[in-house]
Amino acid sequence: MKIEDPRSVTSSPLLNQTPAANSTPVRPEQARPQNGATPVGQPAARVELSPRSREMHQALEAANAAPDVRADKVSDAKQRIAQGTYTVNAEVVARGILDKRA
Repeated sequence: MKIEDPRSVTSSPLLNQTPAANSTPVRPEQARPQNGATPVGQPAARVELSPRSREMHQALEAANAAPDVRADKVSDAKQRIAQGTYTVNAEVVARGILDKRA
């Protein structure tokens, strides 16, 4: 991600100001200097997303769109259990448990 800000934070005239004791709070849009540094209707900063960022966003959307339950696997397991042909490999289960504890 690349962020460009045409204004420098350290050169802001509002940076070193201290609020007066009886002043009312200033909203951010009122606090901007009106010296014409940023034309009206133009953003103060520009953000560009990298191609990799776009790929990650697409992958996240695809993962979120995928169903939580794989119905084909569930129905296959139910059928094998009903037929008595479903077996569990104890060694694979044990390795899985040990890998999660480490």
